[in-house]
Amino acid sequence: MATLQTIRNRAGVLIAVIIGLALLAFILNDLIYSNQLFNSSYKTDVAEVYGKAISIKEYEMLVEELTQNYLRNTQQESVPDEAISQQIRDQAWEQLITNYVLANNLPEIGFVVHPDELQDMIIGSNIDPQILQIPIFKNQQTGLFDPNLVKQFISNMDKDPTGNARKSWVAFEKELEHQKLLKKYYTAVKKGLYVTNVEANSYVEEASQQNNIQMLLKRYSDVSDSLISVTDKDLENFYNEHLYLFEQEESRDIEYIVFDVVPSPADMQALQQKMMEIKERFATTENTEEFVNQNSDVPYSEQYFSKGELPKQIDSIIFASQPGFIYGPYIENNQYYIAKLIAFKNMPDSVHARHILISPNEKRTKEQAKKLADSLKILLDKKADFATLAKQYSDDKGSAQEGGDLKWFKRGVMVKPFEKAAFEAKKGEFVVVESQFGYHIIETLEKSKEVKKAEVAFIQWKIEPSSATYQTVQNKAYQFAGLNNTPEKFEKAITTEGLNKRIASGLRPTDRTIAGFDHAREIIRWAYKAKKGEISQPFDFPDKFVIAHLTEVREKGYAPLEQVREQVKNSVIKEKKAEKFIQEFKANISLGTLQGISAKMNIPVMDASNINFASFSIPGVGIEPKVIAAAAILPVNKISNPIKGNNGVFIINVTERNKQSTIDVKQAQLQMTYDIQARVDYQAFEALKKLANIVDNRILFY
Repeated sequence: MATLQTIRNRAGVLIAVIIGLALLAFILNDLIYSNQLFNSSYKTDVAEVYGKAISIKEYEMLVEELTQNYLRNTQQESVPDEAISQQIRDQAWEQLITNYVLANNLPEIGFVVHPDELQDMIIGSNIDPQILQIPIFKNQQTGLFDPNLVKQFISNMDKDPTGNARKSWVAFEKELEHQKLLKKYYTAVKKGLYVTNVEANSYVEEASQQNNIQMLLKRYSDVSDSLISVTDKDLENFYNEHLYLFEQEESRDIEYIVFDVVPSPADMQALQQKMMEIKERFATTENTEEFVNQNSDVPYSEQYFSKGELPKQIDSIIFASQPGFIYGPYIENNQYYIAKLIAFKNMPDSVHARHILISPNEKRTKEQAKKLADSLKILLDKKADFATLAKQYSDDKGSAQEGGDLKWFKRGVMVKPFEKAAFEAKKGEFVVVESQFGYHIIETLEKSKEVKKAEVAFIQWKIEPSSATYQTVQNKAYQFAGLNNTPEKFEKAITTEGLNKRIASGLRPTDRTIAGFDHAREIIRWAYKAKKGEISQPFDFPDKFVIAHLTEVREKGYAPLEQVREQVKNSVIKEKKAEKFIQEFKANISLGTLQGISAKMNIPVMDASNINFASFSIPGVGIEPKVIAAAAILPVNKISNPIKGNNGVFIINVTERNKQSTIDVKQAQLQMTYDIQARVDYQAFEALKKLANIVDNRILFY
């Protein structure tokens, strides 16, 4: 069965000359825009903070440091996947920015962490919560934190021949110190933020006052936008007067089309024929495991199923058949399957077991772990107490506190070697088995009632397109990009060919996904190197090709008028309507009552009850802070001046004002102060980041 990699390897030979030229243009374009070909000043700075350049080398050194911390702490040889790598890079970025924006500057203004403070956080009277949660520092009998275990670890860490224990501890202390330094700064800021008695009394007065109001509302939607005349000068004036509204971060908009690579009818027919050939040989093979491993995308796994656990289309058939029966090929979840009934067995559905886990670690080798496990089994065979040994020796700290008890569990919950041993062992028998976690001494305590189970082996093939199909779609995508390389041609071809155009708006430099694409980083990087209106060459995904058109470029700062023209126009129309409605209300306000004005202007009188200064919105109207504020100070039974609101222009009359039950001023003051201080950790740092004018160049490198 051809893999996608094989398809790619074969595809290049048959691609037309036009595609080769398109690829060359794509590569040259990438080199030119990334300054790697003709620009000797190719960027080596990953960021700028307060105008100071931070080199990519410094950032990558931090990434490497955090990567090594991760590998030591997880006892892995390499980072398992790109998602974890990205998390580490993001963590490095946040740490780098925190250092340059804040942490590096704190010692200059008197914020430091004394060694005695660090000591107090680790083994003193103010233990850091992170220390308290580390399992190896908890007493095995009580489960409580024991500072003596911390001292013991520090004393013995240099005995680790790999040096990993010391490196991990130094990194941990460094992070503790870093967090303590930031906490000191934020605490100092919080101490300077409080609510005065005057503010608290004013708040209580406003919050306890309930207003019943009547109002007239002339909605902006009552007049068509087409009836309002707007000039270019109007737009320019509004834009200049409200420039602060148009501050923006860097972003990009694209539209794109997708050429999906899916199996053709000919591909499906060929796969069906191949599966039928395998089925014939599967029926006569004497070594099922070897045959499955040689002919299936998924390795052999011994599997037993109760009635109802198999897929619906084969469940009844399998349980009505004899061993040796083969069903298929059939399709499920985009895969071809062939199922073979191996045997029926009476087996329990679940077991109750306990275990002691002995894991290799920095203190013991794999051989030493095996030796210890065997020794514990000998003690258990001689009637030693299982629960006591589990609490003393087991590296599974969760179950150790329960004497190693794992309670009842079904098949498929535990790792395979453990499951097999637990289900096959006799009740009360002690078994030593190895898994990826180490060596387990298992005792099966109870088993559920045995039921009939079918052992079934599966051949699985992922349904993939052939190399010919892949080449056809690849040719089509590259030809489309080559022929339709302007916005006008791109749009026309989409319409002519009936393609589905998709849109991705507001793409930020740090984004990695686009709706429907988990790994769209290269498309986003292209969008930040391309010029507005540019059409990309095809981006190659495992099962599709994507061609993008860069439709909008937004740079950090203030959006130009042309970019926000529609938004400004809508605002100007709203302003002009408001001016018109205000004049209409003023012309009729001399009538003296809302009812009189209502009759003259043909606008209904609306009621709203229990409105106070803390209200979020007005029922039936929406969010109208200006109206709510006016109601709080307007004298009772006096008609207000016209109020320009979010949904239209209002005039109101407070018909009744009542006092709520008394709110405790002191309690309100404490709550208000807490609410302000609770925002410090985030908002103080965000304010500093804005002042630092951070330039993020990561998109040039990743």
